[in-house]
Amino acid sequence: MISIRFLQIVAALVMLISLESCKVYQDIEFKGVKQTRFTSFNSDGVACEFDVELFNPNPYSISLMRSDIDLFLEGTRLGNVELPSWAVLKGKESTTLRLSCTAEPASIPKLLGGAIGLVFKKEVVIEGKGNITAKAFLITKTVPVEFKQRIRKEDLGF
Repeated sequence: MISIRFLQIVAALVMLISLESCKVYQDIEFKGVKQTRFTSFNSDGVACEFDVELFNPNPYSISLMRSDIDLFLEGTRLGNVELPSWAVLKGKESTTLRLSCTAEPASIPKLLGGAIGLVFKKEVVIEGKGNITAKAFLITKTVPVEFKQRIRKEDLGF
């Protein structure tokens, strides 16, 4: 029969390891948008894909579970960023992920209205704000994400 004292020690060890692992975790580093492309422009909206480079400074792999990130182009909200169905960041490595976003039909008139101004700019600003939920071992953590990057028009296909 297992003694109560033994169960208390096991519970204390599990709590200690759980708390210690929270300290060991380092946030994923956003290294930048590598490539952006518009994949369709129709009545359903504007779809784009972009490759982002992320660095996992932790010695263990992290699975990205879901995202709630709003994507903006020159301050106009395009829509929500979608993660690939299977996204794992290996420990101590940089990973390039292909993310996608479909602009909601309501944002299309704003994008078209701003398109004239984009003709005269050499660069456009892409921003993302929101949260990503990640998991390592049995621990799940939601971390805030915010990035802003200038991208040359040519890289967008303009």
